[in-house]
Amino acid sequence: MKQALILILLAAVFGCTDTSDQPIPLTLEGIWVDQLTKTDTLEFLTLQDGSSLLNLKRGQQNQNGFAVPKIGSGLYTFSIKKDNITLQYSLSSYYNPTEYYFRQNALELKIGRFFDSENSSDVLTFRKVR
Repeated sequence: MKQALILILLAAVFGCTDTSDQPIPLTLEGIWVDQLTKTDTLEFLTLQDGSSLLNLKRGQQNQNGFAVPKIGSGLYTFSIKKDNITLQYSLSSYYNPTEYYFRQNALELKIGRFFDSENSSDVLTFRKVR
């Protein structure tokens, strides 16, 4: 039984690929604001070690008298392919990268709704502000 568990864990570790080392396309770097709500912000970050993260900023909410970040806020590892982006919430201990629609040009980014946005559209549109 122990051997089977060890084999499963090894398969999970070696089967997972770290996509955070992919460089961010230059046109994607910067800050993007939801075109409809103007409250949700995406920021694509390049860290000193060359890895990349997506930071979703959603503002704050009041919970038990404390201002806390809205659900979904935080850092995501990501991988971009032709028409999709694979995201993994970095604060989750559960490894479940999920693919979403993704299309980007110089000033506009369209991404599948991966968080509980006030915008009810299945595809969210962000405009580059910086």
